[in-house]
Amino acid sequence: MINEILQSINQLLALDSTDDAEKERLLKKNSEADIRQLAGHLTTRDILILAKIAQTSPYLQKDLHRQINISQPTASRAVDRLIKLDLLTRTKMVHNQKEWQLTLTPLGQRIATLKQNFDQARQAQAATIASHYTAAELAKFNQFIQEIIALKTPQ
Repeated sequence: MINEILQSINQLLALDSTDDAEKERLLKKNSEADIRQLAGHLTTRDILILAKIAQTSPYLQKDLHRQINISQPTASRAVDRLIKLDLLTRTKMVHNQKEWQLTLTPLGQRIATLKQNFDQARQAQAATIASHYTAAELAKFNQFIQEIIALKTPQ
């Protein structure tokens, strides 16, 4: 059964690309031209970063890698890319010139809002599926997934 579960996880991960169904729905099929132009340029991680920053703005850049569960260099490269795409701005903190804060541009905020709306719809679908399982079964499954993630997380 472990092989089947890991294979399913790998299938789920393989669905992630810059032009997968989620990004097609969020970006390619959007009625706004500036959002459609981002299709093929954003990864799931990029969109997740925008959604995370939207929750707390301004957002300390040094905290980003821990919140998204990626390395600091990967987070920095993603931030640089999002700045070039005019989705983020980075400024020095007023009280500490060694730290950077991130804020969404209006375009970045629109992408974050699209992601939040998409997640709400997905959550409703997942709730329907989850209704077939007990809370204890779901908790065990979540624990299992977290342990698998820990295997792949750099120490």
